[in-house]
Amino acid sequence: MDFSTLIKFTATALCSLSVSANASVSLTEVPQGLTVQGRIIQPNGMPLEDSHVSFNIKVLSPGPETCVLFEENRTVNMTNSKGIINFTLGSGENGATVVNTGPLLPIHQVLKNSSAINGLTACAAGYTAYVPQPGDARKVRVTFTVGSDTITLSPDFQMRSVPYALESENAVALSGKKAADFIQASANVTQEKADTLFLPANFDGLLSLLNPAASPPSVGTIGIPSSDGTAAPPARDGLMRYDENTQTVQVSVGGQWQPIVTGNTTVGSSNIADGSIGTADLASNSVTAAQISSNAVTTDKILDEAITSDKLMNMSVTNSKIADGAITFNKIANGAISTSKIVDSAITSAKILDGSIVTADMADSAITSAKIADGTIVTSDVADSAITSAKIDDGTIVTADLANNAITTAKIADGNVTDAKINTVSGSKVTGSIPGNAAGFNGALSGDVTGGQSSTVVTALQGRSVANVGPGAGQVLKWNGSQWTPQADNNSGGTITSVGAGTGLTGGGSSGAVSLGLTNTGVGAGWYGSSTVIPTFYVDSQGRITAVSNVAAAAGAACGGTPHGRVTLAVNCGTAAVTQCLNGGNVSLGTVLVPNGCDGDGDGF
Repeated sequence: MDFSTLIKFTATALCSLSVSANASVSLTEVPQGLTVQGRIIQPNGMPLEDSHVSFNIKVLSPGPETCVLFEENRTVNMTNSKGIINFTLGSGENGATVVNTGPLLPIHQVLKNSSAINGLTACAAGYTAYVPQPGDARKVRVTFTVGSDTITLSPDFQMRSVPYALESENAVALSGKKAADFIQASANVTQEKADTLFLPANFDGLLSLLNPAASPPSVGTIGIPSSDGTAAPPARDGLMRYDENTQTVQVSVGGQWQPIVTGNTTVGSSNIADGSIGTADLASNSVTAAQISSNAVTTDKILDEAITSDKLMNMSVTNSKIADGAITFNKIANGAISTSKIVDSAITSAKILDGSIVTADMADSAITSAKIADGTIVTSDVADSAITSAKIDDGTIVTADLANNAITTAKIADGNVTDAKINTVSGSKVTGSIPGNAAGFNGALSGDVTGGQSSTVVTALQGRSVANVGPGAGQVLKWNGSQWTPQADNNSGGTITSVGAGTGLTGGGSSGAVSLGLTNTGVGAGWYGSSTVIPTFYVDSQGRITAVSNVAAAAGAACGGTPHGRVTLAVNCGTAAVTQCLNGGNVSLGTVLVPNGCDGDGDGF
């Protein structure tokens, strides 16, 4: 497709904006984008209205570097569009994809001539940057693809500013100054604070601080206004002044001027309000014991948990400093009281609540037999499973320690009673059968087995004697009519171990009498066909007739009186023509040889 004729294709930078005299506008309210408008006409005079047209639009620098400053791809359905396109580059329209050109600047920045654009990835050979010059324009290159044809409009379009676009940046400026030229109001920067800061006296003080070599201000020393002779403080607390009469710096607190620093004097307790000095006002180690009067620190002056163990010297807290009942359970950390902190005999039974000492409170081996009075531990004092074998020394439990019937069968694990633990067992104590080794068996065996325990011999099976002959390799034990004797096996050595029934067969097996039979095909036994019907058959791949049906013979005269389907031989001395009557006509089936030639009567026999 040749799109050599293209008309009305324009590129316009839309950065213009008209504003009324009293209007205010931010940069985000100014249209940011490059509008590309046009109409594509085919050589036949018809507008392009293809359903899938791919566009690539580049903004190029005007010089020999020809750097791609901005690039965007999009696919457009131009059906019923009359060939008209209308794009806004850089506005984030749906379907538009921005190509990475390096710095990836927004469209309005690539149109500025204020600073160099570095790190560009698509430039003419030898260039990677574009340094705009005053008055530089930009070029727009449009390429579109329809089917397999790709067309680049040539030459590139020169982009010029539309009316008012040259002054569009001033739409968000005040007397030519941009937003960055002003200080933004915030929670800390307000008009009220600025007015206070720039009072004549405060401003003079600020200048003095900024320029120490300059002459001192006319009033105050650090920009604090001096007293005007009135006693009324300002309405807002926190403002300060310098009082010449008392030579003090005063601050307005609660509607009164209060000095905060006095000349040539120290700060006494009368100058410090109760609670006005917090922890942050005190340097580390600034308050020493010498600066605290006796009994000056009372309980209500100590915060909960303020006094920790690392703030107390060893032995500094004596019994006389602890009130009765002052130390409770919740004031003692777990593990805080060690054995060395408890005087001998200090903990008596009267000081221990029943059940308050659990197993976790007692160290291993803490309770010795010397600490347990005889008879003080009864069965109810011992929890179930509390006494294990690991807690009982070998030999410590003697017969006198066990109550009658205390050891039952359920309390003896299997295998725990060994031979070494049994002196003797009388016959009266053994009942039932004894499985396993018959050690200590006395007496002789009889029947099929004879001999003693160490010389037992099997002499018969089920009362029939076994020959005392050693078997040979591969022999089996056979009955020879009078005794069991080793003999050769009658196995003929065959290899067939099973017979399986294949397709159309039943039966089979791997043992016993194995037989095979034909499966029933579903075709009933009997004759098929007659003088009026013709039988048809279906034969499967195994040669079986699995279906039979009768088809009526075609109407028509019989074959000279021959019934339908009958085969006839016409003999002629040594040969016979074979025909069959089918559908009212004779069909030749071929010829056959007749032995003996002609016998005189013409029948061949």
